[in-house]
Amino acid sequence: MIGIFDSGVGGICAYRKLRELLPGEDILYLADRKNAPYGTKTKDEILKFTKFNIKRLRALGAERILIACCTASTLYGELNHSEQEICTPIITPAAKIAGTLGQKTAVIATEHTAKSRAFSREIGRFSSFEVVEMAEQELVSLVERGNHDGRIDPECREYLRLLSERVFATGASSLILGCTHFSHLEGELSALLPHMKIISPACEGAKEIAKKVNPKHRECGRVVYM
Repeated sequence: MIGIFDSGVGGICAYRKLRELLPGEDILYLADRKNAPYGTKTKDEILKFTKFNIKRLRALGAERILIACCTASTLYGELNHSEQEICTPIITPAAKIAGTLGQKTAVIATEHTAKSRAFSREIGRFSSFEVVEMAEQELVSLVERGNHDGRIDPECREYLRLLSERVFATGASSLILGCTHFSHLEGELSALLPHMKIISPACEGAKEIAKKVNPKHRECGRVVYM
């Protein structure tokens, strides 16, 4: 059984990709809305939430856990050995894709993720090209409010228009959606920034954890939302 956790609906994109890759796998999805948003919390608070979510999912039978939250993934190195063994963070696989492109990369993320420079450090392992990290915390709230591809209210549409102008001004060739919430708006952002390659850590993280699982040969696994 695979566990997935995020601070809200963001990780649903990771769940959908994982379900596509492993249709027979049983999945636990934990949305920690009580403590959302993670992006405005202190490092100690985020680490506390992350460790609690891991402990809870393990107790319910999760054999592997996808940290479907970039903010929580910035603290992967702070986890103990047993926690690291069972968990897959989503920053590294996305950074690897960006790094191998050999081009300037823009990252939109939560306040904590942007300040941590986690994407810059990880991309730096694969490339020496510049990384521009931008805090776009308000976009998390807009997604939690129900905005997603195909259903955008006027406030969100204007925010995305201005955001696309800021991203375009960086001169980057690729854009990392450095918060899984933003993957719900991938289609809208792709339309506004057609020249850029969009990288979704939610999808790349799902691909990464799928590599570590022996697929079950059945049509449909169970899913439990928490």
